[in-house]
Amino acid sequence: MRARSARRTVVVVHRARDITSLGGAARAFARSSSGRVIVVATCLAAVVRLALGNWSFGDALAVLAVVVALGPVEWMIHRRLLHAEPGSTLAELLGTRAAHERHHRDPDDVDWLLLRRPNAIGSCLAIIAPVAAAVAGFSLISLSLVGLSPSVVSEARAIGATVGFTGLVALLHYEWVHLLVHSRYRPRSRYYTRLAKNHRLHHFRNERYWLGVTMDTGDRLARTLPADRSAVPLSETARSIS
Repeated sequence: MRARSARRTVVVVHRARDITSLGGAARAFARSSSGRVIVVATCLAAVVRLALGNWSFGDALAVLAVVVALGPVEWMIHRRLLHAEPGSTLAELLGTRAAHERHHRDPDDVDWLLLRRPNAIGSCLAIIAPVAAAVAGFSLISLSLVGLSPSVVSEARAIGATVGFTGLVALLHYEWVHLLVHSRYRPRSRYYTRLAKNHRLHHFRNERYWLGVTMDTGDRLARTLPADRSAVPLSETARSIS
């Protein structure tokens, strides 16, 4: 008799409403181009940081700086790139506005809910490239012009790697949270429950408010986090952002 080999059926999720659990979200995220690209980039950044060693108090300050800047930066990207005005040169070049418009037209479509592969790669490079350039410039100036000791330069490189790794973790967290808030899974913590509620208001009440996805500090600073949601008018362009 021939032994029958059992084939495991892989279910590809295309609609966020089909995700009802953390496990289901994890499987959908792992199969997405965005998830794979960002996870690989984050793991590589972790390997680089571990290889550099040279841990110091500067690493803690670097992580704190990224966390503090995260809310405002997230708000700026969401408002100025994803919800850019029609004809914005940068948004047109990156394709961010067109992709985000597709997402608003059908928020349940996982293919447009998560970053497309080119945008995921571009987002990782946008985090790593400036950090690498800054570290390289600092190293060159310090060693050739200022004459700082190699140990100081080595520590600066390690801190730069910490910044890059933390930024990629923040990007990974952003994509994961964005997938969860559009799924049927309901978070148990008060913090993520509030984020999910605010993001639904962004999609279905008014797209110019509630722009934070993982943090609301940007909304608080920009006054786009109203205490009374009923005071915010219903937008006719929430689903089209046109």
